Amino acid sequence: MIRYGQGQAMNFAAPIATDRSAALESAAARGDVSVPSVIVQEAARRARPSAHLIVFANEKGGVGKSTLAFHSAIALAYSGARILAIDLDRRQRSLASTLDIRLGTMKALKLELPGPKHVVLDRQSGAMLYQEIMRLGTGADFIVIDLPGADSATARYAMAIADTLVTPVGNSAFDISGLGKINPVTRQLTGPGHFGELVCELRKERGYYGLPALDWLVLRNRTRATDQRLEAQTGDALDQMAEAMHFRIGSGLAERIGYRDLLTYGLTYLDISRIPGLGKRRIDIEDAIGRLVALLDLPGFADASSVRQNGPRPKVGMSSASAAAFVNSLHNHMSKVVSS
Repeated sequence: MIRYGQGQAMNFAAPIATDRSAALESAAARGDVSVPSVIVQEAARRARPSAHLIVFANEKGGVGKSTLAFHSAIALAYSGARILAIDLDRRQRSLASTLDIRLGTMKALKLELPGPKHVVLDRQSGAMLYQEIMRLGTGADFIVIDLPGADSATARYAMAIADTLVTPVGNSAFDISGLGKINPVTRQLTGPGHFGELVCELRKERGYYGLPALDWLVLRNRTRATDQRLEAQTGDALDQMAEAMHFRIGSGLAERIGYRDLLTYGLTYLDISRIPGLGKRRIDIEDAIGRLVALLDLPGFADASSVRQNGPRPKVGMSSASAAAFVNSLHNHMSKVVSS
């Protein structure tokens, strides 16, 4: 489900400095490579990758970034698309570790399962990230980048070059406070949070340098059926933020123990039909994973008119055959009869 904010539009992004040269020189003199104008200027000097870059980012940890990145990468791989996954969290390494475990499971079961190439970016900078993208991403249709739950110059660079930015959030005022500040009495939006302000600044800088528009999707993730009151409050707050900061709102993956059980082995519900005896297929959950990819509004993977908000889509190097493969292959996968 996609919802957009209602009410009076507000723009919280700070205006771009008129004297850009002086601002950039001042940042350079301080050695501050994390200033959005400096980061976007650096990104604009480099050729854009042909692959579509999907970045999962939220400075708050524990919201399911790595889980969503993993499921998205596997679902895209099931389509026949060529995927590179980059883990920027060199401490936790959640995405890379899960993909390593997946390779171990495949080896133990003597089984081939779809999956991406993946790497952890141990030496971090915008230049090193760009180098890995160009070194390993040649021929990739999509590059999935999982950011740590903390701010850094490298994380900002990843968002500066993203085509699609995915921000998972939970169902509480605390979980969405990084996006925007809500008055606890009036329940009205009073200003941006630190993360929301950063994304708005990066967007404005991208526009200044003529980079493609950034499609920002906020996903309400790990929801529970018992959270209806919190869901209503969070939904109203997100509507106001979406109107002010121009992002889309969608639903991620519900909180299910099955996701965690399968992740222990680097697996998703899409893999069940390929592993006899693993468990009973859940078509509803397979559908949920398919809807997650459709919400990303990737080129060739959805009816974009229903979810697109931010103007023309960036050009990508994905072949038409790979683009059309998702609907056919995932449909065939989900409708396949599993032999006992």
